[in-house]
Amino acid sequence: MWRNRSPESTRTPATYALLFLGLFFAFQSLYQSNRDTRVVRLWIDEMTVAPSAVLISWLTPDEGVVAQGHRLVSPHVRLSVLNGCEGTDVMLLLTAALLAFGVSWRRTLLGILVGGLLVYLTNQARIVALYYGLRFDRALFEALHGYVAPIIVIAVAGLFFLYWVSDAEPRRAG
Repeated sequence: MWRNRSPESTRTPATYALLFLGLFFAFQSLYQSNRDTRVVRLWIDEMTVAPSAVLISWLTPDEGVVAQGHRLVSPHVRLSVLNGCEGTDVMLLLTAALLAFGVSWRRTLLGILVGGLLVYLTNQARIVALYYGLRFDRALFEALHGYVAPIIVIAVAGLFFLYWVSDAEPRRAG
């Protein structure tokens, strides 16, 4: 990534790391200070839980799952999707990484949109897998919830970042 930097670019790996950490900390602080707002509830209830219920109902109509606020509810399972389960932290991580890298604004914004969508879809698959894990195998649910699924979502974001910046031209200073 930094090997092929143009001479006009002044962003070193250390500068990148500090900028990335500062942006991520600022984004997380802003998100955490707004976690009980209507916008966050909308994001969790309507943008995360409701689509997961639709997907589960499409995959297994006999399951009888419905979205009730931040919960997926069926005759068999009640799964709560709380702050931190909606994938926002990984989206903020990816956004901070893309902003800090220093490519054109157009490419950065496109990366945030495409990467955000990829993280969102991966997290939706995670929520659906958690529902089925809880429904059919509690040990599988625990492994998915605690280790496997979060690592997969982070890995997808990381691989997307590596792909996205692999041939990016650094933003010119000035």
